[in-house]
Formats: sequence, C-alpha cells, structure tokens
Amino acid sequence: MPPAMQRHLAAFAEALLGARVDGEPIACTAYELPRDAAEGYAVQAFVARRLGMEVAGWKAALADGTPVAAPLLGPLLHSGYRLTGDSDPDAVEVEIAFRLGRDLPLRTGGYAREDVVSAVDGVLVGIEIVASRLAAGATAPFPAFLADNLGNGGFVAGKPVPLASIDGLSDLRCRVSRDGTVIHDATGGHPAGDPLAPLLAWANAQSDALGGLRAGQIVTTGSLVGLVRCGRSGTLSAHIEGLGGILLRA
Repeated sequence: MPPAMQRHLAAFAEALLGARVDGEPIACTAYELPRDAAEGYAVQAFVARRLGMEVAGWKAALADGTPVAAPLLGPLLHSGYRLTGDSDPDAVEVEIAFRLGRDLPLRTGGYAREDVVSAVDGVLVGIEIVASRLAAGATAPFPAFLADNLGNGGFVAGKPVPLASIDGLSDLRCRVSRDGTVIHDATGGHPAGDPLAPLLAWANAQSDALGGLRAGQIVTTGSLVGLVRCGRSGTLSAHIEGLGGILLRA
C-alpha cells in the first residue's frame, strides 16, 4: 500500500479493483471513501499499479474551477473498436485530445500557454468510453469519483495531426452520427471554451501519484457534445473539422 494511501481506503481500493474484474458497480455507502483529492489520487495510483497497466494519457478537467485529472489506462483503443458484452459503457463522449512531444513536469513558476503549446506535437479526435465502477457514477462524492478515474472506461484515439495553430480549436465543427443518422452537428461546444485550458491548468497543478505528464501520452480535455448514450448495436462515428474522423462499434 503506498504511504499516501491510508489504511481506511484499502477496502474501497480493493472493491474498485474487483469491480473492474467482475463488472459489478459498487455502492459508496458500503465503504469508507477518500476524504479529499489527495486521497483520491492515492487510490488512482494504487489501482493502476495493481492492474499493471501503463498510463497512456490523462483525462483533464476543471471541476468547479479546480484542475483535476485521471489516468487513461492503456492501451489506447483504435478507430473501429467494437464494444464487447463485458465492456458495456454508461455513455461516450466525443473529445479533442493532445499528444505530448515532451515531458511537462511540475515546475516552479508554472507554464504559460505557449509553453504547453510547444510541448504538443499532435492533436486528435477521440471517443471516451464512460463507464464508472461506482453505482452512483458521477453523482458519487467527488473524491470517490476522482479515485475511480473520473468514470473513464477506455479511450478510442484517432490519428494525431499537426496543426499550424492551436488557437482555432474552439471554433471547429463537430459532427456525430449514429448508424448514419446525424445526432450532433455544431461548431465549438467545449465546456471550457478553449480545449487547451484544462491541460494548461493541470500542467500547473499536477498532484497525481503516477509520474505526471510524459512525452507520448495524450491528454483529453472534455466533450464537445455532452454524453451520448449508447445502444447495444450499431456504429457511432464522429468527425471534427481539421482533425479527422473516428468510429466506435457496438
């Protein structure tokens, strides 16, 4: 057990591991939960290490203005990935993600936006699979939801493309179809306005226990379309202007 993870969290952490194996969400009322973000990050790290999975990237967000993040446990999935019976998601989200070309360690004085932009060597369209191990999902006490990797159940990553300027990302058109029927077609829509904002904020606030932002990782920063509920058959396709398209099959 990592020193930062107190004994009172052991049962909860083990239950999260069990839920990943048997697919049965757990009730928060049955366990003593993380009391704050630091304990949530300690549980994240414990689960990731016990699973032996690489940190392929990060899900970064602003929770009531506070930067938070959770590891995307690899491998990343490819376009055309087919969901199986044991990977039934709660929903999916269509997102813009950034691939890092160099490490961004926490540093004194922090990073300016141009520092983070210079560390990005590609931008991509992605589909996040939302699948919490908590019965309460996103309505669970936030430190517990953070411990459960902010409800991340996997990430389908498109091919990174270079962009001459990141400044125009907030004005890209996103089109999403289910089985050929358009269910979303709009420009912009990122909850922070600027898709880079959560990455910049997290770069300056990193407090995880898994090594921070590393070269080769991707960082996804929030849905352009909100939650898209999944059926048990069919194809979801998404296209973001200038970044390309991606498919998820069920």
